[in-house]
Amino acid sequence: METQVVIIGGGMIGTMLARELCQYNVDVILLEKNADVAMGVSKGGGGTIYSPLDFAWASSLVLKSIAKETEGTTSTSESEKKKEQIATEGKKLWAPLWDELDIHYVKYPRFMILAMGEDDLPGLDMIEEAAKARSYNYARLNKQDILSLEPNLSTDVIAALSDDTGDYRQVHPWEPVIALAEVAKQNGVKIMLNAGMTGYSKSNGFQIVETAKGPIKTEFIVNAAGAYGAHVASMADACDFSLQYFQGHTVLTDKNLAGMVKSWLTTVPRPGIMKTVTPTPSGNLFMGLTYKEIHDPSDLAADRTELEEAFSRGQSLVPAISRKDVIAFYVGMRVFSARDPEEYIVEYAPKNPRFINAIPRLPGYGPAPAIAKMVAGMLADSGLQLTRKDDFNPYRKRIPQFSELSSEERKELITKDPRYGHVVCRCETITEGEIVEAIKRGATTVDGVKFRTRAGMGRCQGGFCGPRVVDILARELNISPTQVTKRGGDSRLLLYQSKELLEARKEYAHG
Repeated sequence: METQVVIIGGGMIGTMLARELCQYNVDVILLEKNADVAMGVSKGGGGTIYSPLDFAWASSLVLKSIAKETEGTTSTSESEKKKEQIATEGKKLWAPLWDELDIHYVKYPRFMILAMGEDDLPGLDMIEEAAKARSYNYARLNKQDILSLEPNLSTDVIAALSDDTGDYRQVHPWEPVIALAEVAKQNGVKIMLNAGMTGYSKSNGFQIVETAKGPIKTEFIVNAAGAYGAHVASMADACDFSLQYFQGHTVLTDKNLAGMVKSWLTTVPRPGIMKTVTPTPSGNLFMGLTYKEIHDPSDLAADRTELEEAFSRGQSLVPAISRKDVIAFYVGMRVFSARDPEEYIVEYAPKNPRFINAIPRLPGYGPAPAIAKMVAGMLADSGLQLTRKDDFNPYRKRIPQFSELSSEERKELITKDPRYGHVVCRCETITEGEIVEAIKRGATTVDGVKFRTRAGMGRCQGGFCGPRVVDILARELNISPTQVTKRGGDSRLLLYQSKELLEARKEYAHG
């Protein structure tokens, strides 16, 4: 195989770059080692497009100041300034993408940083000082103001900073990645799944990327492999950095709590402690979360103690939430540069301007469009010709969501395809038509269907619809149900057909 650009990694940065490059007459292959896009760091992210006040809240300056119990200042490092510039530009570039990608999001009325006691007030003051120095929009609220806006909040709250511009958005983190991949694909990008990079060489001025599906000859490589970015760069002798990994536990509540919290709620940060409760686009509450340093980026095993801590942090903010309201949890990964935790690694490899490392830290979703434009510019500076296409199509439509349609729209859809009249997932009211459409768009696993349709994300977590989704996948992909996996690889859900298992037991019994 030959191409001009190989992008390694099918997460937010990789797919955003693929969407950026597909506007031009450039041959691009995107490699993803998993069975689908959005199965790495991006899937477990918060999916938030931050408000400016959040930069002050997330500032390492504040964290360091609180940790050292010294007076904070409003000065920032060069890495922090660059991070804010990229994130601010990225937020602007998201404006047309909401309509182009047709993705579901929730727009919060406000973002609130809470002081839950007198000990939090010095930290809140420092965040306010930083926000004021940057001319960020905010208001200081007292206890009465806060509880009038969020009556279910703990009465321990005494003060808050609030950004009520209403331009603070959250998406399901996998949805924009899938949408970006669809746009890239319809505009000519070749997406290769189950095709992680396994080796690297050079030949006659070209770079050769070895993959599980064969070698690819290319002029340019962009390493957007996220948590595995240092490993990928090392294979190409393109690494002069190392990464730090933090595992985060989060719990999700049933949608019956929709409306209990309207704002994004978080507390004054303390070293290693973050308390958050926020509504998701689907109405569940996202709460927690914990940060635990680990050394293996593949370690996503849940820890009971961490989950208990995540729940207790959320409940401390909204006491009415109980354990019976929790329906799911997940473990995500946060990646930081070991050189400087504040920096985004967007740079040429040492001695190779045709190999670019693009590995952002938190936040990654908001800055992604700006990072993609930066990388495209770097590729152009290294010799890639960027000539715009006349027929570039930036639009895609998401799968029709039966539960959101009017009665007339449902009738019309069922008339066109009767499978939309067959509800498979009762919790989320997901139909067979939606599941089939998800498979047509690239879902080959149970998780692939789940992330495109929400089948299996309700109260029963796939207990009712799971077997039916497996049957539909097997039928549409023309494979045995025993070949259907949860997320690819060795994650088979069924090991034997019943008859096969009985035959195997008979053979074993007879020696």
